[in-house]
Amino acid sequence: MLDLASQHSLDLGYRWNPSKCAILNASSITSSSSTDFAFTLYGQAIPTVEQFTYLGMEFAKKGLYAPGILEKRSSGAIKTMALLNSIGVNRNGFSLLFCSKLYSCFIRPKFEYGFAISRFRAPEMKALEGLQNKLVSMFLSSNHTTVAKHITCIPGIIHRYNSLVTKFVLRSQFLPDDSLLVLLRDSLRYSRLNDFLKNNVLYISIPPHALHSSDLLRTHFKQFRQQRCDDQRLVYARNGTNVLLRACHADTTKPDPILYLPMNNCARSRLVRWRLGRFTAMARNECPCADFGALISREHFLTCRAIDRDLLDSLPVAPPGVNRIDFAISSLPKKAKSGPPKYWESLLTFLWYVDTLCHPNKNIPPDPSPGNSWYQYPK
Repeated sequence: MLDLASQHSLDLGYRWNPSKCAILNASSITSSSSTDFAFTLYGQAIPTVEQFTYLGMEFAKKGLYAPGILEKRSSGAIKTMALLNSIGVNRNGFSLLFCSKLYSCFIRPKFEYGFAISRFRAPEMKALEGLQNKLVSMFLSSNHTTVAKHITCIPGIIHRYNSLVTKFVLRSQFLPDDSLLVLLRDSLRYSRLNDFLKNNVLYISIPPHALHSSDLLRTHFKQFRQQRCDDQRLVYARNGTNVLLRACHADTTKPDPILYLPMNNCARSRLVRWRLGRFTAMARNECPCADFGALISREHFLTCRAIDRDLLDSLPVAPPGVNRIDFAISSLPKKAKSGPPKYWESLLTFLWYVDTLCHPNKNIPPDPSPGNSWYQYPK
């Protein structure tokens, strides 16, 4: 076969590059009695290997080697994230929403290349999710990434994988009949496309009438992710876990309004820190209020003697079982033109008290006019 390839190139005036070639699945030949045997092209030896990178994808004995994506690309993604981190993609630099956009545009594509044609096992999916969490934590400056991904609309790796596979399968259905993928799909006894990729849960869930409409497909993708999120939140509610995540907006299609409403950095910082649970991350620490032995917690702040009760009474009444601060933040308008709610100043003053109680050794000056933190742009 190598001789034929060599002769073909010479006849047509082109040349293969042996230094970029390797032989897979050659162990039976190389282990023969002829110990000096070697594959050659143009008289140049071609190495036999167990794993080979072609067009950025790892190949092994049985074909595409999905774990190679994590092995080969994780370090590059982390290095690039560290570079962006050093120029402002961090907690003290750009806004959380802008950092998440930069991650989605420049970092995530570095390790998700090839997802659409790969097959991952559960441990590999878990490792990829762990890689994403590590990258998000680098600009978040915290290991608590679940809420941050939700409020910035960064989907989990499983949903990204399902989306990319589904798009690949849909595109393959509209290729010309003489394209290589179609010819291979119809002639091979085993096809990864037919035997595995088409069994993707997102692809199977697409209704027939939506297959030929990009708008209907886009809507279905959003509804599928939203349904998965809602189902997960119900499980968390039954188990009593992920309290912070359940306190956020359930919508997965838009970021949390606290990330884009027109407010100053101080106000946004306190709202985001409450959402992420940073104020109560020091649980088991005693609150410096008059209640002896009271520990810092989300529930304690609702009855803390160091906080003016009138501030809490100014906030909207929450449904049973819902934290009043969470409900007030979730009740903020979704558009800047709606203006600040009546309780805006009380909410920010309340969070200032929380900030001072959680950091008793720091001098945190009060905002002289918290209500003006909502910028009024000209119409």
